[in-house]
Amino acid sequence: MRKAYILLFTVLLYGYNIKAQDCALNLRNAEALFESGQVEEVPPLLQSCLESGFTDAEEISAYKLIIRSYLFDDKRDRAEQMMLQFLKKNPEYEISPADNEDFIYLFNKFRVKPVIQLGLKAGLNYTYITGKNEQSVSGLLEGTEYNNNNFTLGLGAMVRYRFNERIEAGLEIDYSELSFSYREDFLSYGVVNYSEKQRRLEGVAYLYYQPWQFGGFVPYLKAGAGLAYKLTATGSVVFNNSDVNNPFERAGPETSRNESRIAADILGAAGFGCKYKLPSGYAFIDIDTRFGTMNQYLPGIPGDNELYYFFKDDRFRLNLSRISLGYIYIFYKPERIEE
Repeated sequence: MRKAYILLFTVLLYGYNIKAQDCALNLRNAEALFESGQVEEVPPLLQSCLESGFTDAEEISAYKLIIRSYLFDDKRDRAEQMMLQFLKKNPEYEISPADNEDFIYLFNKFRVKPVIQLGLKAGLNYTYITGKNEQSVSGLLEGTEYNNNNFTLGLGAMVRYRFNERIEAGLEIDYSELSFSYREDFLSYGVVNYSEKQRRLEGVAYLYYQPWQFGGFVPYLKAGAGLAYKLTATGSVVFNNSDVNNPFERAGPETSRNESRIAADILGAAGFGCKYKLPSGYAFIDIDTRFGTMNQYLPGIPGDNELYYFFKDDRFRLNLSRISLGYIYIFYKPERIEE
């Protein structure tokens, strides 16, 4: 069986090489026919090889030759159809000094618009807390502190629409993990340590502003608003009693905090980044912050966190900053310029 696969692969490869050689020969013959004035024979000679058989450079040369042949044969409609097909395959083509005037003339009758851009990204999140209204089981707040627990994962996809060279609009859909910790000095004889992790989906509509570009680099600013939907929230608490006469540690298990946290939050967002032009798209680095506008806490019946570990939930807003790397692919639409 293995030998049969190898034989089949060898036959297919041989057939492909033979066709590639035939197409290269067809291109040379078509160039000779064009130079001799037999332009009507050029398109049928090259048409079958446009599907497969040409290298990228040969395919571009074949398209140009067919377009010029139709123009010389006074078949403008067919030349325009072929130019449209050429631009669909080569939307970022730029005129070179080697191009003929007749090809350039027809090329300039068309424009290629970047219609939709689709992208993927991955990055790291930094969680921070604002809008604190601190609570304590003791009723006396002494030393309290919130910290980012660790850097967490952010994954996302985006779609953008370009209005002009400077302004784009888009939607970013992300999976985000957020993690933070809280510390409280409890009545001078103990320390409460609490950690929480949330997983959520975020959808943010952005407006992008690109004030300038230099070389292949395109810096941009962005601002927007959206929603965050909580998937899960878990937390754990540890109480360390520092009383020299009765030292002990109470460490609680990780438990669900879903019933103590709002299901959805309204987000504001702002950031900046830079794109670098690559064939058919952009690579980019993006830094942004998304700040929650709603209190995360949902009141309920006091549980073990309060009664046994002396931790009481604060009222607070949850936010994140993110640095991401990604790639955007551009879908173009070539069209005839109306005269």
